[in-house]
Amino acid sequence: MLLSLPVLAASTALRLLAPAPPTTAILSGHLDHAPAGDSVRLQYGHHYGHQQVRAALSPTGDFTVTVPDLKGGTPILFAYGGQHTSLCLSPGDQVRLALDFPKFDETLKYTGRGADVNNYLAQSLWKFEYGPWDVKVPHPLTTATTTPAQIRQQADAFRQARRNFLVTYAKAHPLPADFQRNSALDIDLNWAIALLEYPGTYRYLAKQEPALPATYFDFLRELPLKQFDPYLKDRGIDGNTAVMRMLNAYSNRLVPSGKLSTDPATAGRLYAQASADFGPSSATLDRTMFQLYSWKLGDNLDGVLAAYPTFRTHNHDSTYARDLRTLIGRQLAVKVGLPAPAFTLVNSEGKSVSLSDLRGKVVYLDFWGTWCGPCMREMPASNELKKTFEGRDVAFVYISVGDKADKWQQVLAAEHLTGPNSVHLRSPENDNVATRYQVSSFPTYWLIGRDGRIITRTAPRPSAGEATVAALNAELAK
Repeated sequence: MLLSLPVLAASTALRLLAPAPPTTAILSGHLDHAPAGDSVRLQYGHHYGHQQVRAALSPTGDFTVTVPDLKGGTPILFAYGGQHTSLCLSPGDQVRLALDFPKFDETLKYTGRGADVNNYLAQSLWKFEYGPWDVKVPHPLTTATTTPAQIRQQADAFRQARRNFLVTYAKAHPLPADFQRNSALDIDLNWAIALLEYPGTYRYLAKQEPALPATYFDFLRELPLKQFDPYLKDRGIDGNTAVMRMLNAYSNRLVPSGKLSTDPATAGRLYAQASADFGPSSATLDRTMFQLYSWKLGDNLDGVLAAYPTFRTHNHDSTYARDLRTLIGRQLAVKVGLPAPAFTLVNSEGKSVSLSDLRGKVVYLDFWGTWCGPCMREMPASNELKKTFEGRDVAFVYISVGDKADKWQQVLAAEHLTGPNSVHLRSPENDNVATRYQVSSFPTYWLIGRDGRIITRTAPRPSAGEATVAALNAELAK
């Protein structure tokens, strides 16, 4: 039926008068026994870091914060006083949070519009992540003796427990259909991540290759791999975090040994496998292969260089092509045999020290941080290593990354790290030497020759004992 002009005009007017849908959410709450001196922070976008809103905590432990510009259910990281938890807020939500700070995760409760979703998240985190051993469902755990069949059994049991909890909770509390779908996908992705990471973890712990059956990676058929493109919103920056982690772990499917071949033909076979899994023209394929090669640059540059022509042929994303070219260029600048990048930093005594000042000595270079547990665990062995080479032409140079000056000095004194043949330097934020050296994990050890050229970017750790001593003696003998 055709509408008359007066009726059509009235209909248009009603639409114009109708309130616009909300784009904000309000989170308020009360924190019992919370420490003073911090503010409530909500981080979201760019994997919990692109946007941030803050709210002061009143003397009585109350706060209210408005989250703007929401377009749908948005994962958010809540942080206060060194504790954090995950939320999900949608436009129009008015959620109230309450907890007893010393029992942060155990007592976390939500009320108000949007509470059901967030109570599911809180209870799931307590049950599967943060609860004590007698409450938490055990994660899949790879040890030096774990077999592929055992890790599959553990991963399956953990996934089923999470699935059962989601179903039970959703029966008792209304959850939006899209939230349930995303939660179920998240469960499956984390299951796949545990299975994908098994080969690398086993290799590291057992010091040998795992005996993977030919059908080991068949579990990937249970995932909607060819439907991942929508989750790579904004080039994967605001997309599903679990999808991005799964794509990173997928490198173990392509390179179970952890080492890229320098045979160019191998790159074609890797593309064929990834294309079969994700689709030959998908954004997911481009992202996956870029991620594989960019992550392998640090310890497998020759393999990446051999694969680069194939990447350039098959990649559809010009930004990934440009970024990979840039990363390769940076790695080539610190290739073994080239002069090590120059630096001048202030040492623990307040004096400037340059790499060139150490010319004529073998430099054992340690990138570390007081915040890094593995770094600190190496320090007793490092002190013993320094004693072994005391009085010889070896300089032990420690570059602290990401530390404030006072904390750095405090740890140096408390752990007795200074000594006659050690140089302790701190890399400030505006002069990150680790970036110039393309260091992405800590601790990382380098050997630099008497002539200032790079000998190796993967020197043995101090705890390697005789292997480290032998590497240094070999360079001293030249």
